[in-house]
Amino acid sequence: MNKWFKNIFIFVVILVFISAFSSSYSSLNIDNLTYVLAIGIDSSDNNNLEVSFHFSNPIPAESSANEKPNPIINTVTASSLSNAINLVNGYQGRQLNLSHCKVIIFSEEIAYRGISDEIYTLINDTQIRPSANIIISKCNAKFYMNQVKPEIENILSKYYEIFAESSKYVGHIPNATIGDFFNSLNCNTCEPYAILRWY
Repeated sequence: MNKWFKNIFIFVVILVFISAFSSSYSSLNIDNLTYVLAIGIDSSDNNNLEVSFHFSNPIPAESSANEKPNPIINTVTASSLSNAINLVNGYQGRQLNLSHCKVIIFSEEIAYRGISDEIYTLINDTQIRPSANIIISKCNAKFYMNQVKPEIENILSKYYEIFAESSKYVGHIPNATIGDFFNSLNCNTCEPYAILRWY
C-alpha cells in the first residue's frame, strides 16, 4: 500500500512539472522570437520617435558562400522607445528579443535634444546587454542601418560586434558601451561619450 501511494505521488509530481513548463516552451520557442541586431532612433513629428529595428536574416543553407542576406529593417513611430517596442510586439507575429542587440544608433538631431530618457529605458530592459555600443550618426539612423553592408563578414551580427572591437587595434573608434554611458550619466565628474559615424 505504501509503495503504491509513493508511485502515485511521483506520477502526480511529474505530471505537474510537465504541464507547468510545457506552455513556457511554446511561448519562448526560438521559432516565436525575432532577434534584433541594432536599434535606430530618429526624431519624428509632434515630438515622437521614429524607431527602426534591424533584424537578423540568416543565409539559407543552399545559398553560395559569397551571397549576403538583405537587411530586414522595421520602422515604427511612437511617443517613446518602450511604446515602440510594445507596438512592434503587438502587430508582429513574433516577440522581439533584444538580447543580441549589438548597437543603438541615435541620429545627431536626437543627440542634440538629449538621449538620457532613451538610455534609462534601454538600461532598465533586462534583455539589453551593457556591452551594446552607442553610435551617434550624422545622418538619419534608419539610413545608416540601410547602408551597413559588410565587405568581409557574411553575418551581420558579427560585423556589428567586430566593428566596435576595432578599438583594441586602432585609436579611431572608441569602445562606447551603453553601460559606460549610463554610469557616466550618473557620475558628477564624468562625461558620457559615444561613437560618431558618417555615411
